[in-house]
Amino acid sequence: MKTLISVLFTMTITFFANAQEKVNMSDFTSLDNTNWTGELMYVNYSDSKEVTLPTMLQIEIKKNKIIFNTKYTTEESANNKSTLKIKKDGTYIDNQKIIKVNRLADGSLEIETMYEGQDDNRAATIYITYFFSDTKLSMKKEVEFKDAPGKFIRNQYTYTKS
Repeated sequence: MKTLISVLFTMTITFFANAQEKVNMSDFTSLDNTNWTGELMYVNYSDSKEVTLPTMLQIEIKKNKIIFNTKYTTEESANNKSTLKIKKDGTYIDNQKIIKVNRLADGSLEIETMYEGQDDNRAATIYITYFFSDTKLSMKKEVEFKDAPGKFIRNQYTYTKS
């Protein structure tokens, strides 16, 4: 009996340890054809000071892509269009491994991702947290350099639905 309990306990622990956080495109349908007003806060590479820019965002969903059209109202030359793609059966957003999905009771969704990359020409682990609800949306990038412990916020977009 002890052996059976031990086996079941081990199988349960293994199952939960290997469970992967996933998303699917239906998680993002509420963002389709929406407009947002907000700001970008970023830490300047040259002097480490925070800079804030007003922004506007339009989001469109096409197949397994989330398309962001970002307009910077005070720096139009920085306007851009970017795309995030759900990959690997919903376990990745682009090259970012999904490490946590939190579906809240109010219908909002928080997704945390990570990937290995470069920031300020230094090796780093980069964490991105996406959050959206019916009226709020944010995307936060945190950086942890390989040669220095601790994360810091490199940039963060915060929006309110227009």
